[in-house]
Formats: sequence, C-alpha cells, structure tokens
Amino acid sequence: MANRSQSKWVMLLVGIAIGALAVLGFSSLWGVPSLLGVRPYIVEGYSHGTNYDGTAIGVSKEHGGPGEGYVIAEAMWREFGGSWHQGGTPPSLAQPNTGQKVRLGVVNVKPVQDKPGGPVVAWIEVLEVFSE
Repeated sequence: MANRSQSKWVMLLVGIAIGALAVLGFSSLWGVPSLLGVRPYIVEGYSHGTNYDGTAIGVSKEHGGPGEGYVIAEAMWREFGGSWHQGGTPPSLAQPNTGQKVRLGVVNVKPVQDKPGGPVVAWIEVLEVFSE
C-alpha cells in the first residue's frame, strides 16, 4: 500500500514539474520577437520634400495629397535599387525636390515608463522621380 501511495506522490510531483516547465516555456515566448527582430510595416507613396536638415519627410499615398510626417534621420537609405547607405539624405530627396515615389520601412515603438514611443523609420527607398 505504501508503494502505491509513493507512486501517486511521484506522479503528482512529475505532473507539477511538467506544468511548471510548460508555463515557463510559454512565458519565455513573449521575449522571442525581441530576439528575432521586428518586421517593419511598409509605407509607400510620394514625398512632400524633406525639412531643411534632411532629417524628416512628408509622405502621401497620392501625389499632392495629404500625408504623414516621418523622421528619417539615421535611417538606412538607397535610391533606385542601388546600394544601401547609413545616415544622410538621399540626393534625390534634397530640397527643393518633391514628388518622388518612396517606400519606408516603419516600426512602431511602444513607450516604456516615461520614455516616448512612436513610428521609427528603419529604411527608406527612393523608387522613382516624379516629373511635372
């Protein structure tokens, strides 16, 4: 009888251990996206030009339409399928040019404690220049 009672306790402890490991395994999956990186969402449209420093750009879905502003400082960039560059402004986006077809890779950053969040441009591609 004592042997049967001991085996129940062993099975119970094994079950608790397996359950605890399962909970730890599932909870650790919440950290996986930060280990694997974040996939940006794509914003494609037409530029409204950059600011004076070349650190921000306006982009609209339709040429001349209303758009959104994005900070592009320190974003990777390339023009017309060429090489990727770090920092600076793509020459075809330098002022006073507007109307270039662009594609941005944007990541939404969540605020942490009292630190702000918001959209961050990871990269920008100039796809074509619009001629009026």
